[in-house]
Amino acid sequence: MRYFNKIVIVFLLWICIAATKDEVKNVLIIGDSISMGYTPFVKKALAPNINVEHNRGNGGSTRRGCDSVEVWSEGTQWDVIVFNFGLHDMVHKDSLGKYNVNGKVTVTLDEYRKNLKQIIATLRQTTAKLVFVNTTVVPEKADGRMVEDPARYNKVAEEVMKENGIKVLDLYTPSLTIHPDNSKPANVHYTDKGYEMLAEYVTEAIKSIL
Repeated sequence: MRYFNKIVIVFLLWICIAATKDEVKNVLIIGDSISMGYTPFVKKALAPNINVEHNRGNGGSTRRGCDSVEVWSEGTQWDVIVFNFGLHDMVHKDSLGKYNVNGKVTVTLDEYRKNLKQIIATLRQTTAKLVFVNTTVVPEKADGRMVEDPARYNKVAEEVMKENGIKVLDLYTPSLTIHPDNSKPANVHYTDKGYEMLAEYVTEAIKSIL
């Protein structure tokens, strides 16, 4: 009888270990159209043991993030949340709401800092590990954005993340070499090949934190 009980215990332990080993992890990516472009490649690279989802639609600026991250992050127990804001914050618009570098910036650096802190506070209500992805390159003559803006907004973001102990994935640096050959002129977006190349960095960052 004792021998039988030992067999049952060993069998149950084996089931528990196997279940833990095969447990699917959940990753949420929050961000703008750049993240929407690389998410399918990240999803494919991490399947089947890691489930990757993107927030519904375009994450937009930090203003939208402040209003929406609670909704985006609810309903699932996320193991990792990868998030990015910046590209829409730095957009300049004229009085008619059209992209124009001579217009008013959407979110100032001071507001960007404040909004990021609010977003972090909301995301920390989850149990997820957090990774911030900095903003990719803005090419010459891009509508409503200035070439120097990513560096300025990334600097603020990195300061906020350091204050909060959050890992930063530097996607800006590789984008400097990926973008020229994998995009349309004066466009912040990428070809499928460009998104696939960006996805490699995101994939490795997620693997390193899980």
